[in-house]
Amino acid sequence: MNKALFTLFLVLSLFIAGCTEKPTEKPGITDEATIIHLTYGGFVMQNMAIQELMINASAVTLSYYNPDHELTQRFIKPLNASTRADLLQLFRDNGFLEMNDTYVPQEGQPVVTDVGIVEISLQQAGSNKTVKVDPYSQEYMPEDLKEIDQALINLRQYSLTISATEAETIAQDWIKNAPTYKYDGSSLTLVNHFIMESFPEQHILTYSFMSDHAGYGNRSDQMTAEVLTNHTVNIRMFQGLVTSAIIDDVWDEMNQQMIQDDRIILEYRNMLCNETPWMEWYAEGNIQFFKEPTVSELIIAYYSNVYGIDVTDITWNIMDPENCSYSLKVIPSDVQVMKDMGWQNT
Repeated sequence: MNKALFTLFLVLSLFIAGCTEKPTEKPGITDEATIIHLTYGGFVMQNMAIQELMINASAVTLSYYNPDHELTQRFIKPLNASTRADLLQLFRDNGFLEMNDTYVPQEGQPVVTDVGIVEISLQQAGSNKTVKVDPYSQEYMPEDLKEIDQALINLRQYSLTISATEAETIAQDWIKNAPTYKYDGSSLTLVNHFIMESFPEQHILTYSFMSDHAGYGNRSDQMTAEVLTNHTVNIRMFQGLVTSAIIDDVWDEMNQQMIQDDRIILEYRNMLCNETPWMEWYAEGNIQFFKEPTVSELIIAYYSNVYGIDVTDITWNIMDPENCSYSLKVIPSDVQVMKDMGWQNT
């Protein structure tokens, strides 16, 4: 009898177990997932207003867009299988799918300005996940998200690594399509190519070329003398983009204007010495130097590469244990942009 009851109990148990609905497993991250690191907003050059890093199964693609979402530059680098596998595993191990959809400054945290917004997305069949950080600063991220963000920044830097030959090709194409050379230029020749001790590399290239007429820019609507003129153009390039182009030390080819010698002195008082925008930019991994940069080198790199502004004659001093005062010079056309960031006339 006991044996019969036991058998009946066992049968009922198996029946109940079979009817019990198994809990639905959360979808994981597949090997086919596409990862996107999108940044926008903040003060950046207009041709870099929107920056999209995409990692798929075989490549890393970095695309720059202007505010109208028109493509201005694209860099594509191959991605090996082990690097991609490590990245996907990092997303799994750090619980990306379970993270909050948005991270913002918490009460008591200082708000970092002018840095824009970042959206980190994972796209795969059947499910997508996007994590947004506003404003974009690792200060507002949990540690697991910081690790993911830094890994993507490293891949971004990798995508921007260009050879000397690639840099020269970009510079030559830029010069040939700029108004001065396009109008009547010829015999473009590389004179010098210097690579600064930073990462991503900053390239400084010097070219010479001939023009059939005097003057600069598109002179089709001007009366110009037909005279062979030799020009020298200095190109500065960062992250594969031309950030400055000066002809004969007097003509700004990017802004199509004569360079004014009457630079204006601006100053910024009571800036926290350890929380300057250039130090935060440096700390975020946007640029690296092979040796520790001076304050002046870092300020010059920051304003040149983020805003396309050439700053000179930098001085600074410590006003008290926490606050510093800075002074620099810019051309008149850049004054208002600098004032919008807090700089003032002396």
